[in-house]
Amino acid sequence: MIDVHSAILWWEEWQLRILVLGSLGIQFFLLVAAPMRKYTIWSSFRRCIWLAYISSDALAIYALATLFNRHVRAGRGGRYDDDAAAVKATSLEVLWAPLLLVHLGGRDEITAFDIQDNELWTRHTHTVTIVSQVTVALYAFYKSWPGGADRRLLLSAIMLFINGVINFCQKLWALRNASMNRLVAVSSIIRGQRRERVVWERCFTEMEGSYKLCCWKKYEPAAAAAAPEAATAAAAVERARRTLLSSMDQVQVILSDISLLATVGNKEKKHFLEQLSPGVDMTDWLRRAFEIIYTRANVVHAPVYAACDLLLVPALYIIAIVLFAMGRKQGYNATDVKLTYVFMVFTAVLDSLGLFISRLVYWLMSMTTTPALCMTLPEYNLIDSVANRMGPVKGRLLKCVTCLGYEDYSTSRRCWSATVAEFVVSKLLRPGRVEGLDLASYRSLTKYNWILGDELQHLVVQGGGGGGGGTDDDQMKMVRTSLRDSPFDESVLLWHIATDLCTSTDTVATDRDICTQVISNYMGYLLKFRPEMLMTGSRPQLFTLTMDDLEKLLKEKNMSTPLSRRQAVWEIIKASVEEDDHSPALIRDAYKLADELLRQDQKTRWELMHRVWMGMLCYSASMCRGYLHAKSLGEGGEFLSYVWIVISLKGAKTLADKLQMSEEANTSGRSPEEESEEADVTSMFHSARF
Repeated sequence: MIDVHSAILWWEEWQLRILVLGSLGIQFFLLVAAPMRKYTIWSSFRRCIWLAYISSDALAIYALATLFNRHVRAGRGGRYDDDAAAVKATSLEVLWAPLLLVHLGGRDEITAFDIQDNELWTRHTHTVTIVSQVTVALYAFYKSWPGGADRRLLLSAIMLFINGVINFCQKLWALRNASMNRLVAVSSIIRGQRRERVVWERCFTEMEGSYKLCCWKKYEPAAAAAAPEAATAAAAVERARRTLLSSMDQVQVILSDISLLATVGNKEKKHFLEQLSPGVDMTDWLRRAFEIIYTRANVVHAPVYAACDLLLVPALYIIAIVLFAMGRKQGYNATDVKLTYVFMVFTAVLDSLGLFISRLVYWLMSMTTTPALCMTLPEYNLIDSVANRMGPVKGRLLKCVTCLGYEDYSTSRRCWSATVAEFVVSKLLRPGRVEGLDLASYRSLTKYNWILGDELQHLVVQGGGGGGGGTDDDQMKMVRTSLRDSPFDESVLLWHIATDLCTSTDTVATDRDICTQVISNYMGYLLKFRPEMLMTGSRPQLFTLTMDDLEKLLKEKNMSTPLSRRQAVWEIIKASVEEDDHSPALIRDAYKLADELLRQDQKTRWELMHRVWMGMLCYSASMCRGYLHAKSLGEGGEFLSYVWIVISLKGAKTLADKLQMSEEANTSGRSPEEESEEADVTSMFHSARF
């Protein structure tokens, strides 16, 4: 038989020890695991990090409450009079209160798990947190510390309390600076006059370095021309350096949904914006953008923070440990003495060496093949999904899961993100200028179309020799309709199905063709699971309804051939459209689009599909809000954010630019030097090949 009374007494004695050990273990797990969020990790492991993040505060607060209750109960003579010594907590346990306060401050690498944590930072400064955490810890210490205890132990506890308060305040400071309202501070001071900061401001502003926020002086061309010394090359370089808006500052502006064009002005843009170097590693910018929002990187370079982390905090820990070691510990519980050493030493390592441990984790992760943030392309294919649903076993399971309210997240991932990214950065944007480019022009069949090129555009406009007037022999009518007239989400779905049907007759061999398939499936994934990022107002039910229509159509035709053979799907859709004009409209239009594409030779067909999909990808990225891109970074990141940051830093128009600036300012307001930009970009893309 289990002795319940002994078990309860054991739990009373070890409860606080287990809670503090658990809190320490969670903090070390976060220290090692949180830096991995900058890479593409398993979603299950990301959920474990989330669970540890939300549990860390709760466990530390519960431990503080337990500490307070134990000493209140011990002061009243204990709960079990027959074995009061086993219940009364020793006074050494009071030293654990400031260590728990350090745990409440959290880790540098996970100040926030979701972007809403930053937006609700005021909740962390409310009485619920300040009073219930700091004050409770101080009150528990005050009420529980014995009057005749060694003064050296008291001084050790005071040193630990100072560290706890410092760590807690740093967390609040980082949350405040990472809010979107604070990130827009860059754009609000660009047009101001440069001024010298007072000593107090310098202490709490970031030093020159990776995450600088400078005060800018407006560049005046007339004043510069009037100054003789400005004519020298050295003076020009110095002036440019002092008026430059770095790429990282630009990232902060666009993450805040602020228009760079409206912020610095169209004519002054070249003087304020740092030019993006060819071949730059854009994943580094994404990681640093992640750090600004979700870690303490936005305050870590401030002199006060650096002084506390590198000098004050380690010194206080050393003093606290030395004083504890020198203090009289006779009569204390030997287990509590050992555990106090463990808690103090490991918390000191956690707080003082956390930055170095995080850098070590980064280095180890860089040695692996784990993709960087936003460098994977999840794929979701409509025809494959229908095939899964029609399977005898897997289909029933998927339908049961759907009935329970869960989505079918059976996406696939191929290692083609690096190839697509290389094309976007190196072969699309590097050879020419794209400042002021309207990426929506991929839908227009005019001279401003930036993606098709002269030959393909002539082919689409002229209808493949049919005159392009909407006649019966017009071989490109559906292509033009899907680009110009169809809603964007419907256009994505039409081209997604058509691209899949074209693979039923073609041999996909080249990198260009595979990238086209990958982008098609990725855009299908966005429409199904991330419609808010694909385009504001996108309809995910469009994808679901089309899947239902296709499944119904295949069942009506008694589909027996495995759906992995798309030739069979093509034949069934073809027969359905030709025999019955009442087939689902979207499937019928997708068939017509695929039929028009298949009338062209294979090289032209895949070149056209590739260019259209690249146009859709870039346009979708530019039309997604910076806030949504920032939010996605905390959820694992999307490849769309990678494309967005490239085209934004290269100067193409984003959603904020199009909303803020009038059409006249976007077109006729450009200088003569920029008027031929569309032609430059078109010829640039026309020369880019795999």
